[in-house]
Amino acid sequence: MTNRLPAWQLLLVFALSLLLFCGLIAWLQNVHIITSNGMYKSIQAEPWIADPGRARLDPSNYLYFPLYGVLAAALDALGILRGMPWKQFAYLNALWASLANVFVYAFVHRVTGSVRAAALTACFHAGTGFVLLLAVISEDIMPGYALVLGAMLLAGLWFDRPTHTRVALVGAIFTLGWLIEWRLLFPTLPALVLAVAVAPIPFKRRAALIASLVVVILAVSGIVQLSWEGHNGAVGLHDILWTGKGVATGWAGLSWDKAWMMLSGIGNYFLIVGGWVDPLSARRAAVPLILSVLLQFSIFVACVAVLWSRRGDARLRAIAVVFVGTLGAGQVLNFYSQPQDPQMQINVMPWLTVAWGLLLGALLAGPRPVAVALGLAVLSLATLAWNVRQLARHRGGDEAALSAIAALEKRFPPQSTVFVYWGFEPISMWQYALWSRTWDWDGTAPVGPAPQADPKFKWIAIDAGAIRHPDWTPEQNAEALRRDIDHALDKGYRVVASDVWTWTVDELTGQLGGLSAANRAPAIHALLHDRYTAREVFRDPTAGTWYEITRR
Repeated sequence: MTNRLPAWQLLLVFALSLLLFCGLIAWLQNVHIITSNGMYKSIQAEPWIADPGRARLDPSNYLYFPLYGVLAAALDALGILRGMPWKQFAYLNALWASLANVFVYAFVHRVTGSVRAAALTACFHAGTGFVLLLAVISEDIMPGYALVLGAMLLAGLWFDRPTHTRVALVGAIFTLGWLIEWRLLFPTLPALVLAVAVAPIPFKRRAALIASLVVVILAVSGIVQLSWEGHNGAVGLHDILWTGKGVATGWAGLSWDKAWMMLSGIGNYFLIVGGWVDPLSARRAAVPLILSVLLQFSIFVACVAVLWSRRGDARLRAIAVVFVGTLGAGQVLNFYSQPQDPQMQINVMPWLTVAWGLLLGALLAGPRPVAVALGLAVLSLATLAWNVRQLARHRGGDEAALSAIAALEKRFPPQSTVFVYWGFEPISMWQYALWSRTWDWDGTAPVGPAPQADPKFKWIAIDAGAIRHPDWTPEQNAEALRRDIDHALDKGYRVVASDVWTWTVDELTGQLGGLSAANRAPAIHALLHDRYTAREVFRDPTAGTWYEITRR
């Protein structure tokens, strides 16, 4: 980012960050902590690894699968975790997270002129809850995040005195980032435009620069679109700019339950304390989540107080507009979608790292007592220590899941068993990946009489109606579940349910609240417990408790 910074420092930051993240991956032996979405992404990427010429593009991840396909194929060629993309992706994420850490170090060094502030801020960023998490699991957001973060940091440095060259570089890097993950486009674009709009230059020049930014974004998108024209799954420029990902599903919508999910997302972004996924668990973890948010607010207040005397500084204003603007726009969009999701929070919350870096730069300026420097170092490393400890609770999860899969297959022969899940149980992801790549029935029940070997994984997801059919009434949702379960029983299958069977109406309401479908809980619960009965038939320390369902 700046020629005043020795290259060896950047290389050292990258190497130490990569060592940290890769070491954690190897130690944790669980690349599916909190979310298993990375497994599905790695499965979707398999054609890009084996035969990229025929693989299908995904409009919402237009560059992600080609990029990770090439990188995973390179790891295969080197003999590194050959044939295991779900593990390879975690190590690739570690690489991109290390690059993001280099960007953070360079930015803080340029703004503050302090090696100590830059180093401690890089440590702080690496240890932040969701950054650390997404650096060591196989989720798909990290390469896009790294590029968008780099663009934001450059905008903070340059948009106090924007030029067409600077705007073009920011726009190009930003566009490559959101072409990896489409949803990264919307939180940051308004902030970049606003940062140019408030720059201390004449109005006509600001308007011309904003136009340049938009033109570059469209041009880079157009070049990418043309380069893939004719490829399997290729779409036009309009469809790249607006893919509508998740808009017509149960994830979209406004409800008060989203406020609890927002608390979970913001709180866990900084300190992993639990209460993720659904409003009910967020309520149970409300106290530590609120404490985490208060600590973040304290950093914000302290940063503003320390820098208030410099409020007229054009560069500080540009930094504030880019990062606070992204925060505001991003959380509005998140509230409509999935505010608890780590990948929805990571790109709207880097203001925290920037605020900490600016605060450190101010507090470490000039000669300071050793105790002050040591205290700030401890605080910078405290989040890393806390979050590593929290992740350690999930250590060995992948191996435990593989053992659980073997136990399940032995206890419930797949050719004659239909599984009933809530839909987000981690074990269902492993069954999908290792048994057969088949989705839940969702009212279709595509099987003949038992036993039937293909598909091996036959399952019903209670949440399917809420996700895929947001327009259904509670009665329609319950009726679809009845048809699926009755079909399985009529065809002679053994129907077994996870511990979703034991949920009360309130628990089911809380879970469905995250899908804007809390009103469906009474009808679904009544269907399950009025029409059917169940008895416990199996327990596994990883997969949980299983219940066999029969008609009353």
